[in-house]
Amino acid sequence: MSDRRRLLGPVNTIIPGIGISSNPEDNIKVNSEESDRANDEIRKFFLKTGIIQNANGSAYLEVGNTIIEVLVFGPRPIKGSFIDRASFSVECKFLPHIIQPNEETFNKSIDTDINTDNTAGGNSRSDTTDIEHRISSYIETALVPSIILEKYPKSTIDLYISVISTEQSENESSKTSMLNLINWIVNCSSMALINSEVELRDMVTSGHVKLVKDEIIFDPTPESKDGVEAVMSFMNLLDNQIVGFWVEGESGDEDDYKKLMEGCSTVSKDIRANLSSYLLKNI
Repeated sequence: MSDRRRLLGPVNTIIPGIGISSNPEDNIKVNSEESDRANDEIRKFFLKTGIIQNANGSAYLEVGNTIIEVLVFGPRPIKGSFIDRASFSVECKFLPHIIQPNEETFNKSIDTDINTDNTAGGNSRSDTTDIEHRISSYIETALVPSIILEKYPKSTIDLYISVISTEQSENESSKTSMLNLINWIVNCSSMALINSEVELRDMVTSGHVKLVKDEIIFDPTPESKDGVEAVMSFMNLLDNQIVGFWVEGESGDEDDYKKLMEGCSTVSKDIRANLSSYLLKNI
């Protein structure tokens, strides 16, 4: 007989494994592999779909110390006025104690809404921050073209992103960059949509690269040297259609942007190959 006085977790959930091992020797091995990674290689990542039974679709992703969970609810009926195609919304939230990338720059406008909680060792955010809004906007823009919204009239599809962990350090240069985080959120969100069995035109995948002195670095870590970085999202089956593009850093010329686009496309296809292999093995 179940104890009704306790708050039980969701039914049929799967507890994911944490990426960093408690064995110090394993951690040394991981750090060594990261330092030996070539510029044209992407980091190894862990992915699992269908971990939340109560959601229509879900995906969990670990890459380095970054941990992301995405839930999809819908298509759900909308009460009231009739619409001939489904509405699609995205909400990204960081856990309260997580340091958001570039929050010193973008979140200054909401300092009055942030209450410092010294006992919890972090910040308690009641409203959506500017960074969360920017990430949500990019993800929505990138994923909307892939969803056949006309198949679901008078319905809504809601996607919820939880950033559970990021690269955190006292050194500003070693924190997770916003573009790298967006890159992996897009890939994780795309898998959650596939897991929800919503009809799609294509699977959206992203690539993140940095251009440093005419050299392209794939999936750059925060320790990479300064340069121009870009994240780009594609629908590869539809003539490599670009559905999202974000560039930051020093301004470059036309040749630099071509190199960034080609690099993002290559990374996107490499990630897509891994995701496709995962889907084939889990049919």
